[in-house]
Amino acid sequence: MVKQDNYRDNLYLLLCRIKLIRDTLTLDMDPEIFFDITLDDIEFIHKNLGNMLKKLRENNQLIDREELFSHFSELEWQFSGVLSEILNGSGGISAVKNPEIKEKITFYRKNSLERRETSEAIGKSAIDSPKEPVMTANELNELLKDL
Repeated sequence: MVKQDNYRDNLYLLLCRIKLIRDTLTLDMDPEIFFDITLDDIEFIHKNLGNMLKKLRENNQLIDREELFSHFSELEWQFSGVLSEILNGSGGISAVKNPEIKEKITFYRKNSLERRETSEAIGKSAIDSPKEPVMTANELNELLKDL
């Protein structure tokens, strides 16, 4: 059986996880409970955004490719914003209060910005490039010659 990726659902679920992290940073939570799991979630999102961009880049046949790259870019913007909040924030999960996470969060943010730039460039080039016909005029004529 051929595995089919549902990019929209994957993007949506990653966005939900990003929003959960943002809520965790906003609420007055106990960092002893949520610190490690939040960092694990950030690593999970980072890893899977990289994998998803790779798959999107390789799949030139997607019908709504430009739209997916636009959604991906927005998701990266959201992720980068959360990482900036961690770097500059004063909550229980922040690089200000926990300098040991600063290097890792900075790395993730840099990669997020690079992925966003890449997705925007690919999405823009997909819009600007002419669509190849699914079938040539000769192939269409051959198929219709007996009708």
